[in-house]
Amino acid sequence: MPRNEASRATTATTPAAAARSTPPLRSARGQHGPVAPPARPARAPGQRASALALSLAGTGIACALLLWTGWLARDEYWIVARSGVGYALGIAGLAMMALLLLYSLRKRIRALRNLGSLRGWFLVHMMLGLLGPTAILLHANFQLGSRNSTVALVSMLLVAGSGIAGRFIYTRIHHEYHGRRATLAEIRAAAQDGRGALGALAQHSPELIRTLRELESRLLTPSSGRVQGAWRFLRAGGIERAAVRRAWRSVRPLLTAQRRGADRLGLHPRAARRALEQYGAAVRRVARFSGYERAFAIWHVLHLPLCVLLFATAAVHVLAVHVY
Repeated sequence: MPRNEASRATTATTPAAAARSTPPLRSARGQHGPVAPPARPARAPGQRASALALSLAGTGIACALLLWTGWLARDEYWIVARSGVGYALGIAGLAMMALLLLYSLRKRIRALRNLGSLRGWFLVHMMLGLLGPTAILLHANFQLGSRNSTVALVSMLLVAGSGIAGRFIYTRIHHEYHGRRATLAEIRAAAQDGRGALGALAQHSPELIRTLRELESRLLTPSSGRVQGAWRFLRAGGIERAAVRRAWRSVRPLLTAQRRGADRLGLHPRAARRALEQYGAAVRRVARFSGYERAFAIWHVLHLPLCVLLFATAAVHVLAVHVY
């Protein structure tokens, strides 16, 4: 067949062949309606916690830089509380402190429970807790004025300090930042897992068993009074570190006397030391858990009167500024 006829024949048969070989394109609508877009993969809890930590760290750094700049320029009087930027900072700071109450309303009012995640509300709550005091300190230009403004400023600082302390305690008894309680049973289970990893060592070292039992007895036995409990809470870290050092000295000869000892026990010296430290830290967390819970309950009792004092003194201050 001549070349030009072969070309015409190929050209003539190509569309039909393509139609038979190519699968039909699916319509944008399925059999029962529009095709839903693929779901976005959910973030892992660790990624969410990291994003929260980065957001808070960024807000804290920004507030620290603003406060440092304002402190260095406080004698220049670029910010005056009665007018201009200083007046606006006072209004903004008071508004942000008032918005902090929305987090409590979100937790307690049933109609608001579907309005966003509690974790997001808590993040906004903590950010406002940093931005509000920063704006008010810049508004005051780091100076004490009249008696009512001084009381309002001190009340604000007390509430801010109380909030920072509450967040520290909160993270010790909650997972991530969203209110899922870490029960004592969960932390104790982690401690038991740490001890299980030391099973091979415990079989060859009775002294290690005695040391671990002594650590549990000193930290986990219920205290006879509040003073003893507080003293144990403060000394838990030192007791745990001393017990881990004694435990390491008791098992180190088993791992270093001969090189094949680690192979026989199934543990590398570094892995054994890490397991001891993890177990000691888990026992310390169990011992301190009740103390943190008690401290958080006391914090709740004290934080509410401080908030009431803050808003009462702020109202008196605003009234005094605009009326007198």
